[in-house]
Amino acid sequence: FSIYGIGYKNPVPVFTDIKNHWAEDNIIFVASRGLLAGTGNNQFSPDTGMTRGMFVTALGRLAGIDQADYKTGKFTDVKADAYYAPYVNWAAEKGIVNGTSATTFSPDTNITREQMAVIMANYAKKLGYDLPVAHDAVTFADNAQISGWAAKEVKAMQQAGIMAGKGGNRFDPKGTATRAEVATVLRRFVEIVIDPQTAQGWMQNHSGSWQYMKNGKPATGWLQDDKKWYWLDSNGWMFTGGWKQIDGKWYYFYSDGSMAVNTTIDGYAIGSDGARK
Repeated sequence: FSIYGIGYKNPVPVFTDIKNHWAEDNIIFVASRGLLAGTGNNQFSPDTGMTRGMFVTALGRLAGIDQADYKTGKFTDVKADAYYAPYVNWAAEKGIVNGTSATTFSPDTNITREQMAVIMANYAKKLGYDLPVAHDAVTFADNAQISGWAAKEVKAMQQAGIMAGKGGNRFDPKGTATRAEVATVLRRFVEIVIDPQTAQGWMQNHSGSWQYMKNGKPATGWLQDDKKWYWLDSNGWMFTGGWKQIDGKWYYFYSDGSMAVNTTIDGYAIGSDGARK
């Protein structure tokens, strides 16, 4: 199987509950490629937890497995006619994920963020993918809460640019991985495997904030991209939605982070350099 085979399906799914969600583009990316389906009634339920059964199903679809090759398994709580059954059997057989006991898988239990990191690392290893070390290692504020059995994989996923932290420089290892977060992780995995250069450039954390990565480090200060200007704070986070005083001058940044130019906002004229007159 080649990851290059993952293309758009038609029609692209239309979900009524993802408009303006921070992961909207990522959800469309994975749903249009058949990796994740909706939850019914034109809903994706982006902030709902991701179950173990759903997660390995997405990975099996990503790997392009033949379901007919994995009809039987060892878990008594995985019914043969369940949609996730062949994917669970495949993931367990390949050593990508373990059961919750010798005979149970707990397919309806939500996965945590550190569990997601371990499973993704196992997936990469078992399918022969090399994870890039594209970013400097981050010491999260809650590093002490990351389980010892997951610490190596969390670091690998972060340095590859596949997983990021949340607000307050937290990784939230015991927090439930949401469907939106999984969509984001899957998209990053696809793009980074296809072209490691995508580990550079814009990167969104799991709270919806943006950084611009250069040579594995977040850019700070002024940044020009696609003829637009952005402001990134000392930690590299993009400023959005309002006025910002920089070096004694006031600038206005739209909700997408781009600087306003040649316009009037809140009664103030803004010149071609973006500064308030």
